[in-house]
Amino acid sequence: MKRIETACYFLIASAFVLAGLLLNQLSAMPNTAEAGLVIARDNFTLMTAKTRSNEEALFILNNTTSKLLIYSLNLGRERLELAGGADMSDIFSRGTGGGGDDDDRDGRRRTR
Repeated sequence: MKRIETACYFLIASAFVLAGLLLNQLSAMPNTAEAGLVIARDNFTLMTAKTRSNEEALFILNNTTSKLLIYSLNLGRERLELAGGADMSDIFSRGTGGGGDDDDRDGRRRTR
């Protein structure tokens, strides 16, 4: 029984050492967003970001017209496809209070 108890104590001690090493490595990782995936040239800003699990998209912002285009990669057809777009000046000029939602309180869509 003495050997089993000693082995258990060594296993518990090694678990604490491994947990300490894991916490040390996790605390060294940066928590901030990195702008390494952003390219800003002339009047365009390009950025890639993960949109879903195992899927990335390319965001292109035209700084002169404030148009945002979003392209997703279609691996089956080996091409980029337009996934969506928005007029950023229209979005920011709405003045909806930052909610980002055009629904009334009862859930109906507002018309303009």
